[in-house]
Amino acid sequence: MPVVGPIKETTVPIVYDTDSGGFGGPLDMRGPEIGAVSYSQPGGNLLLTIKLEFGQPNTKYQIFLVCGPAHSASCGFVTVGVVATDGAGAGTANITVPAPVLENAPFGPGFRNDHIDFLRGAGDISKGTLAAGAINYYVCRKGAGAKAAATPIPKEMEKVSEGDPSAAKK
Repeated sequence: MPVVGPIKETTVPIVYDTDSGGFGGPLDMRGPEIGAVSYSQPGGNLLLTIKLEFGQPNTKYQIFLVCGPAHSASCGFVTVGVVATDGAGAGTANITVPAPVLENAPFGPGFRNDHIDFLRGAGDISKGTLAAGAINYYVCRKGAGAKAAATPIPKEMEKVSEGDPSAAKK
């Protein structure tokens, strides 16, 4: 029987997108599934719950929320956090992207269809790129709710960059 009413949480797969050895194939968001991102929108914020099952062992991945549904359609990104893996390549993270970050460029009000990139190192995609998308959510206009306006923006989310972090040069 189909679900009736609002969908309060959605899950999308994390895929091993590519690396210098060709694992995952070309940079196209179609590699083997190695985890999942669940997301919901409490109080206008975007809550990301990351469960990485088969990443590189003992690795820190920088996590980026990227404007646009795919690498080729990206229009900017913001760093939202880090997930660290253990000796078996498993790791988890819970990240809240505050509504004020989502209300501003490169994101903005309305229906959003964005993706998440996970990069090792300082943007060197040869070390391995993971991706998850499409993250479908809705952003209200600025100041639409008192809760959203009162949420502080963490320092790491203040800097917005253009393009897609996976497009960085090796």
